[in-house]
Amino acid sequence: MSPRGRIVDELGSFDKYIWGFVNYKPMVGHFRYPRQVTIKTSKADAISKDLIRRGFRGVGPTVVYSFMQVSGITNDHLISCFRFQYCLATASSIDNKTKTNDKQTEDAAGLAFAGAIDELSLCT
Repeated sequence: MSPRGRIVDELGSFDKYIWGFVNYKPMVGHFRYPRQVTIKTSKADAISKDLIRRGFRGVGPTVVYSFMQVSGITNDHLISCFRFQYCLATASSIDNKTKTNDKQTEDAAGLAFAGAIDELSLCT
């Protein structure tokens, strides 16, 4: 069985696994200047180590942090960027949906996320 498959068996979905690291709430960096944006964080390092322990390959902390940015787990847009407020509002709506436990939305997001992970072929 693939590492992702074992995570799905254990926790129900890869979505729950990955969002569990940030308590199901997107992290927001309030950066003013590009030099303030990091290429990895301690959270990305912890996720990377856990993924490697579970059998994933090619998931170093920088790769994991890039994934966190792209998937909306972290918002590193500069506060002057036109996308910053949009991403902040989107994160807020995701948080509200999680709080109301909208099962249909959660299942659809989990399936889409799992499909994207399958296409990446990061497993051994």
